[in-house]
Amino acid sequence: MGYRIAVDTGGTFTDLGMINEETGELVVTKVPSTPDDPGRAVLSGVQQLMDNYQITPRDITFLLHGTTVATNALLERKGAKIGLITTAGFRDILHIGRQVRPRLYDHKARKPAPLVPRQLRFEVRERMLPGGKIHTPLNEDDVYQVAAGLKEENVEAVAICLLHSYANPEHELRVKEIVSKVCPGAFISLSVDVLPEFREYERMSTIAVNAYVMPKVNRYVANLARQLRELGIGSDLYIMQSNGGVITSQEAQHVSARTVLSGPAGGALAGIALASQSAWPNLITVDMGGTSLDICLIHDRNPRFTTESEIGGCPLKLPMIEIHTIGAGGGSIAWIDSGGALRVGPHSAGAVPGPVCYMKGGIEPTVTDANVVLGRINPEYILGGQMDLDVVASRRVIEEKIAGPLGLTVEQAAEGIISVVNANMVRGIRVVSVEKGYDPRDFALVAFGGAGAVHAVEMANELGMTTVIVPPRPGITSAIGMLYADVRHDYVRTYLTDTREADTGELNRLVSEMTEQASEQLVKEGFQPDGMAFHLSADLRYARQAYELNVPLAQAHISEDILAGAVEQFHNLHQQGYGYCRRKDVVELVNIRLVAWGKLPQVAGAHSMQDSGQESRLGTRPVYVNGKWQEAGIYRRQYLNTGATLLGPAVIEQLDATTMVFPGQKVVVDSLGNLVISLDSGEKGAVKSE
Repeated sequence: MGYRIAVDTGGTFTDLGMINEETGELVVTKVPSTPDDPGRAVLSGVQQLMDNYQITPRDITFLLHGTTVATNALLERKGAKIGLITTAGFRDILHIGRQVRPRLYDHKARKPAPLVPRQLRFEVRERMLPGGKIHTPLNEDDVYQVAAGLKEENVEAVAICLLHSYANPEHELRVKEIVSKVCPGAFISLSVDVLPEFREYERMSTIAVNAYVMPKVNRYVANLARQLRELGIGSDLYIMQSNGGVITSQEAQHVSARTVLSGPAGGALAGIALASQSAWPNLITVDMGGTSLDICLIHDRNPRFTTESEIGGCPLKLPMIEIHTIGAGGGSIAWIDSGGALRVGPHSAGAVPGPVCYMKGGIEPTVTDANVVLGRINPEYILGGQMDLDVVASRRVIEEKIAGPLGLTVEQAAEGIISVVNANMVRGIRVVSVEKGYDPRDFALVAFGGAGAVHAVEMANELGMTTVIVPPRPGITSAIGMLYADVRHDYVRTYLTDTREADTGELNRLVSEMTEQASEQLVKEGFQPDGMAFHLSADLRYARQAYELNVPLAQAHISEDILAGAVEQFHNLHQQGYGYCRRKDVVELVNIRLVAWGKLPQVAGAHSMQDSGQESRLGTRPVYVNGKWQEAGIYRRQYLNTGATLLGPAVIEQLDATTMVFPGQKVVVDSLGNLVISLDSGEKGAVKSE
């Protein structure tokens, strides 16, 4: 009998889910995060699972980790000291960037400083043409001189990004060889390894990001893997990628930038699993933790993917699930701006010192403090009663910092904090829905994270959505979603041409080259041919457009008919996303992409063990909703069995989250254990049946 464990490190808590591979039984736990060394919380959580369920380290056959090390290094600008080597004349690309203003109407807006300061950006004489032909041979004397300068500067990592190296990597490989010889201790990030794709600015920014986070990710992953081995864990350490797939810890150390959105991807996978198992093919997932809100749209049971994102002001051009993140979480700080308006976030109290009610030194009012004051969170039942909350301290800080200055009661101020943070989150949801051509009223809202279920019905109501779904373990849903991930590798080759003139022979040669490379990597990781799957797609655009749309290709072998079908699909996607298409215009092929999957063994359908035969209703308590105190029914979720039905106002409590149900809303527990909340039930009163 084996067990799979997935670990999701958040800003406040580290979540762990463990599934029995034979029976499908799922157990979960949460431990406080340790921001100074996230690995301590991981080890503590794993040890807690083993102790609580009497399993040995060798019983753990798969351990997957969603880490925020790369994300935090970027957001906090606490990465490595790095140098950059590029083609003569191009050292300032990172500074010039694109002609896009951060804020269109703010004349004082400034772009974030490049990750590599100008004095650490070096040029070497060489020139590769777009077709791969060498125009100017590499001047190796330049390379040796630059490498010596980098060594003198004591850089930790070196990013190498030469012009058009995606077409011919010869010069980049030679530069790496020389730099490795002169600077033997430096980490080296090569653009042909990370992103062999045209567009020099995005490619250079991505390689700079990779180099910037690589030393920190390497140290963290290597140290954690070593500690897990010392603990006797029977599995290698696997890392969650931003694209929803898994890579080995060794691969994560090499292509560290792929882990930047490691944790949020697990929540998206959980949403995909719910869409595939339920009657709701269209979902918008919101994962609200202690510091941020991660939003993902799933349409027709598939998430949106992107190859263009921005983290901490740095463009990152790697395949990833399209997740929109804003600074709105339970730890988001409420404050009054210079104009006297109430604001919430984006600054957060995080795990340390945390909200005032956590009694860890917090001195600023937060969203969690507001929920505690309003009676929506039970101060005696956080983490199943393992953690106490100080309600008096929350009331005092809201009175001092918000209510008093604004001339409000404490309850009015607390409800105002909730209203403001909800408005921030609604705007974030509109970014992934309305602004992408989707009507949120056609979707159900899936709320998870430690704080998501408290705010879900108010957000849904504001958007005109009629259904809210709260998974069985909302506070640990991202970790649970990771348990269903497969190993994934992404490959890309640039081939810029008019689709009517494309050389299908050359395209198929590129596909074969990528497929061979992918197969070799998967074999190295222990997969057999019958455990591999490949998905081919193309990036298409109208001639002279600056950006592309990704279109799946129906077959692995590219023919003229396959290309024609892709062009037709491109027109349709363009119409949906931008409101128009130009069927008579030339369509260009830009990139060919291959996704290679290593299929991990499937486990029995996960289910949480429920205690039955117990009374789910504990009584009532006052909860402040709609501007007044009302008596709400209080329920223990683990005692709500399939088919249980209740009416709001109600508070449903469990180990990892609290669900708030407003007056007139109906809740049903479906066959998957989800709470399905109907916002327009038209019924009032107490419990209908249990």
